[in-house]
Amino acid sequence: VIDNLKKARLLLFPFGILYGCIMAIRNTLFDLGVLASNNTSIKSIGVGNLSMGGTGKSVVVMHLIKMLKDYRTAILSRGYRRKTSGLIIAGPKDNPSSLGDEPYQFFNRYPETTVVVSEKRILGIEALKKMDTPPNVVVLDDVMQHRWVRPQLMIMTSSFQHPYFRDFIFPAGKLREFRSGVKRADILLVTRAPKDLSVYQKETFLKNINVNVPVFFTKIYYADVLTQHGKTIDSSVLSKEDFLLVTGIADTHHLVAHLKKLYGEFEHLEFQDHHPYTPVDARLINDRAGEKIILTTEKDFAKLAQNLNNNRLYCLTIELDFVFEEERSLFEKTIRAL
Repeated sequence: VIDNLKKARLLLFPFGILYGCIMAIRNTLFDLGVLASNNTSIKSIGVGNLSMGGTGKSVVVMHLIKMLKDYRTAILSRGYRRKTSGLIIAGPKDNPSSLGDEPYQFFNRYPETTVVVSEKRILGIEALKKMDTPPNVVVLDDVMQHRWVRPQLMIMTSSFQHPYFRDFIFPAGKLREFRSGVKRADILLVTRAPKDLSVYQKETFLKNINVNVPVFFTKIYYADVLTQHGKTIDSSVLSKEDFLLVTGIADTHHLVAHLKKLYGEFEHLEFQDHHPYTPVDARLINDRAGEKIILTTEKDFAKLAQNLNNNRLYCLTIELDFVFEEERSLFEKTIRAL
């Protein structure tokens, strides 16, 4: 399998170089001012990556919202794979189809936060400025390659298991642009690092990073309860009952490893990232689950709930934390000093 993967990468590499060169030319045009990047008058924090998903951006966005709860905070996203277009300010009638699954996840968890989706981020910024009570801070989700708007602080995420410096340009790999794009980051957040990350492992990782910006190592932890429309049950039920895991996220490695460590083997139905669950999928899932608990991610829960009609469906929420306590303090100071 590894040999076949290497052969495929070699075959696709010329196409990757072509794609990467196109992206490099585009970036150069922005750097030279031929294409204009608009500054935001509202304090802004961008969250993005070089990869096509799977680096934990959503968890970072939610951590920022939680950290900035004493500010009037807004989230601005393009609303990837939503079934609507144009600018939408999230409200009670919205759902994953109208907002996109990740913006809806933000809105559902933090309903007091203004969530705006717009393909043209500059229109979203203008809408926020015109609100009766404009936000103090706007978090721009998945904005690293959307260079028409320039956040005042750019946070780039890269997972510990699959870092950008070991990846290749698409289609040979999953990078949206050449690795040199990391130079546009003001902060690099390493996500999904081991909880027991050693100083030696940290230093080895840092040697591969060719940019002089603050680097913070983060981990994720899972809630000890399962959630269903505001109702919770203790997650220890998974040690007593069989369950079916259903996911539509880019990287399931960490979640699967966590569940196997605690509960042993289980069945896993894995769909592609941002999968729009259909009635056909619902029948398949219900048939495979039978009387089992159906466990899913927070991102997938609302989409599945619309189709499954199953009171055994629960989600497991996650939070971001820092591996090293001193890095947590420095990160918060950096964000609040914006």
